[in-house]
Amino acid sequence: MKLKAYAKLNLALNIIGQYPNGMHELDMLMQNISLADELTVVRADGLALLCDGMEAQGDNTVLRAARLFFEKTGITGGAKITLEKRIPSQAGLGGGSSDAAATLAALDRIYETHLSKKVLKEIGVGIGADVPFFIEGGCMRARGVGEVLSPVANRCGFAYLLVKPEGGVPTGQAYSVFHELPKETVDMDGITDALAKGDVRRYFSLANNVLMPAGIRICPEVSDVICACRALGADFAMMTGSGSCVFAIFPQEAVQEAQDALAKQYPFCVAAENCGAGYEII
Repeated sequence: MKLKAYAKLNLALNIIGQYPNGMHELDMLMQNISLADELTVVRADGLALLCDGMEAQGDNTVLRAARLFFEKTGITGGAKITLEKRIPSQAGLGGGSSDAAATLAALDRIYETHLSKKVLKEIGVGIGADVPFFIEGGCMRARGVGEVLSPVANRCGFAYLLVKPEGGVPTGQAYSVFHELPKETVDMDGITDALAKGDVRRYFSLANNVLMPAGIRICPEVSDVICACRALGADFAMMTGSGSCVFAIFPQEAVQEAQDALAKQYPFCVAAENCGAGYEII
């Protein structure tokens, strides 16, 4: 079975507080986009993962997802999984969580366990806070630690230029630095309303990611990318998630020239658009 595991953008991100267990209470607007990893999953006696031609070991999210699936279902089985990465790591694009969600979906189909989305999300949240979003897919407002999801109508129809500097931002470090910095407010209801109404200008005026200052402190190149995008005519540019990837929105007539210029400066520069699923069987 072959699948695409789609990336995500945080169109807005707010941190409400912190739970006693150290997890953060979040309020996020998340949107799947067309950039995707590709997985091939086949039934096998043991469990093995080849990632870009190399055998993966340890705490990889795909292996964790497979182990939890077999533990939850009680099935004595395995899988041979091949993963072709297109989504960069330490970017804020959710590649590891997307791969985990696609793995759970594939194993559910292959072993005909017919698990509900609710059960798949319960398994997924044990892997990462973003995994339940990828099981639902599309555009969602995610609260709690990311597991409380409600659909959002995104009528803005954005096309994005994704630009990641060479440096990355470890998620844990981003949250640590966040606590050292002044706190910002985010009008999540207003941003949600702007997306639902297709009010592009209002979205641009309200959108915020409270982790962006932390991402810039850890990886100052994030600020350089944003400045470069604006200099090339971007209407909007913001870091996604904990970074370090920036998504920029350009007038249609400026996209190609901007991509050509930015691709010469940064190792990762790709165009993407909204999509309605966290994964797709192909």
